[in-house]
Amino acid sequence: MITLRAANYAKVLFSMGLKEESVHESADIFRGNKELMGVLENPSIKESQKDAVIHSIFPKEIQGFIKVLCANRCINIVDMIFDEYQTLFLESRNMIKGKLSYVTRPDETELGQIEDMICSKYNKAGVSLELVEDTSLIGGFTLTIGDTVYDKSIKGTLEELGKTLARR
Repeated sequence: MITLRAANYAKVLFSMGLKEESVHESADIFRGNKELMGVLENPSIKESQKDAVIHSIFPKEIQGFIKVLCANRCINIVDMIFDEYQTLFLESRNMIKGKLSYVTRPDETELGQIEDMICSKYNKAGVSLELVEDTSLIGGFTLTIGDTVYDKSIKGTLEELGKTLARR
């Protein structure tokens, strides 16, 4: 769940008009290096040392934003900020993001059909679909768009069957 603070920082980041590649590169740096988060969150490390780390790792155009996050002790919500930024970026292009969890990866034709269905249902020009393998589903898939989950998995069907039987 996105916090108001993260949403506000994401709006500021989006309004800065940075290159998309710089923002994605920075998000990848954070996601790939949890030790970095610890360093930038640590109040016992001097600001000048944090600045040196930021200057050596991140693209120049986003360094000031990351310094502000450090100064305001908001590095701990940076993942939420980047996620919300991505949502704002997609919305600005009339796109939507979703997550498809599967046991067997759909082929390109099936993915195209799923994306077409999403575009049609949500009246969007495109879809950014995150694909995640999840063997716990047993078979089928789940599709998450915002807060809505479409469960077409064997696991989900069995859980619903269990609930139905429990009510009898």
